[in-house]
Amino acid sequence: MKIACTILVAIATCGSGASNAQSPEFQGPRFEGPRRPNTPPTQTAPSSAHPTPNHYPNGYSPHSSASGPGGGYGRGPIPQRTRSPHEEQALEWAMFLQHRFHQPVELDTERKLSELPRLIQEEVSVPCTLDQAAMRIAGVDPAAAVVELRASELPLRVALKRALAPLKLAAKLTSDGLVITADFTELARAGIATDRWVGISADTTKKMESDLNKTVSIESDSIPLNEAIATLQEQLHYRIELDIFSLEGEGLSADIPMRIHGKETKLRSVMNRMLRDQNLTFLFEDNVWVITTVTAAEDRPLNRVYYLEATGLTESISQAMQLVQTSVDPESWEVLGGVGTMAPLPSGGSNRTGILVSTSFATHLKIEALFDALRAGTVGEDVPTKSEPYQDSFGAIDSGYFCGTCLQAAEGGGNSSGSSQNAPNTPQQTGGMF
Repeated sequence: MKIACTILVAIATCGSGASNAQSPEFQGPRFEGPRRPNTPPTQTAPSSAHPTPNHYPNGYSPHSSASGPGGGYGRGPIPQRTRSPHEEQALEWAMFLQHRFHQPVELDTERKLSELPRLIQEEVSVPCTLDQAAMRIAGVDPAAAVVELRASELPLRVALKRALAPLKLAAKLTSDGLVITADFTELARAGIATDRWVGISADTTKKMESDLNKTVSIESDSIPLNEAIATLQEQLHYRIELDIFSLEGEGLSADIPMRIHGKETKLRSVMNRMLRDQNLTFLFEDNVWVITTVTAAEDRPLNRVYYLEATGLTESISQAMQLVQTSVDPESWEVLGGVGTMAPLPSGGSNRTGILVSTSFATHLKIEALFDALRAGTVGEDVPTKSEPYQDSFGAIDSGYFCGTCLQAAEGGGNSSGSSQNAPNTPQQTGGMF
């Protein structure tokens, strides 16, 4: 009787169909990769006991190296790439530096700035260097400047910030350790290194600024232009020329009457008031001041770099450019048919955030006044510039500074995939200024 029951069970099992008797290794895939957007799932029935590529979504096996139609559809999820040995070392180094600079220290000493790197290396075992180029910009002599390090159970970064602030310097973390450099935000607030003329030497620039800020006095309702120039030359002790050729081209002469009232007023203001009614302007060319027409000045543009620290415009360079174009001689810019142009400075490496402007000398003076006014009303730290620097597949920035991944991980946050918006690309953003 038992033998008969066994035979009946076996027969019933065989009658249920051969497809249900397949072994697991011959069954179709147990998951489906991502499908094309708006593409309904394909319903295909197996044509034999052994599956063909048509049994898989999009006709490709999820374990196949083929990408399938559409560049990768039909593939299973791609595992996250692990860190390379080099990336692991960079991460460990970043964590070590962060730990050192947040660790409390005991310091009570006065040292020459030139001796500070060796002191830091001895105290916290971290390499430290001085940025000599930044020292020149800040006007600091490391052999003469003295810093006071006073810290009792304070993090090293706090002690350094207090010691370097009077010199308008700051400590910055890089992939090589600590660098003592200029705090360009504080320098800009003090009117130091806010801009740079292109093609004009530093000595000539100083002379220009000195002349523009000299006070002169001239009072008249109708004085010939050449006589007004002679009066200003006597007080300025510097040569002022008339561009006679350009004036005659617009039907003007050297004896056109000028109306000017300025008592103990800066030269830049007197010149603007005196010349604007006749559509004239002035510029500095070949070491002399030249009075010419606005049209002629536009044909001789000057290039100048404007740095944006402490203006409140570091977050968006395009916003800074739009502000200049809409508020300073709007019709003079190329976008409205003029000849003035501007472009952002490259944001990679250690470049400062800024714009390069090509326009007339008088317009440059107005841009300078605009940025001075913005700095006078801006407080706090600069917001890092939003940009998308080059990143590798792990989120590391191709520069001489820490990758965003390493710094985030060292500070206990972030993800290993990196983010272009949060990744640093300037010294102020990389590792932070302490």
